Amino acid sequence: MHLPIVGEPYRVIAYHRPTLLTHLLDLNDDDRYGRFATSLSNAGITSYVNRIDLERDIGLAVASADERIIGFIHLAVHGDAAELGASVSAPWRRQGVAQQLFKAAVKSARSAGIREIHLATAHPVARHILTRLGYPCRMQMTYPRGVVPLQDTAAFHLADISELARELPLWVDLSRSGQRDSAVR
Repeated sequence: MHLPIVGEPYRVIAYHRPTLLTHLLDLNDDDRYGRFATSLSNAGITSYVNRIDLERDIGLAVASADERIIGFIHLAVHGDAAELGASVSAPWRRQGVAQQLFKAAVKSARSAGIREIHLATAHPVARHILTRLGYPCRMQMTYPRGVVPLQDTAAFHLADISELARELPLWVDLSRSGQRDSAVR
């Protein structure tokens, strides 16, 4: 039995580096390959965690009740683009952790003026989650293998419309009952 997930994704700061390092070091070789596109050594992971620019980049995590990081998403920001890397601890997969992280990362990226997210290897799970959130991935033969545009000419994305719909249940109920006009007055 796992401890419940506590709260929403939070911004990773320097204080979180040790727990982030533990999370990434706990990944097995296959998970490391999925996250880093190579089976990065412990020394390589340690170096990576120490080099993350937490002021410039977007790093978000989800923790369990015991404050262990169970999921991490990193958007390495380069101008108006960001390269995405994500990981979720094996016991916590298929429970919505990745979707929660991706949704928060896209929201943060759009707020920061990021125009596109790059997926170095175009990992199928990342593509699937982003597409479900309303951000389909454009595949390429060159690096990066996948590009996800965030800023387009549409005023709203599907994620924005879904968010608005959740905020308007009273209006929807009133409009179905034919009482909308009297309720608006």
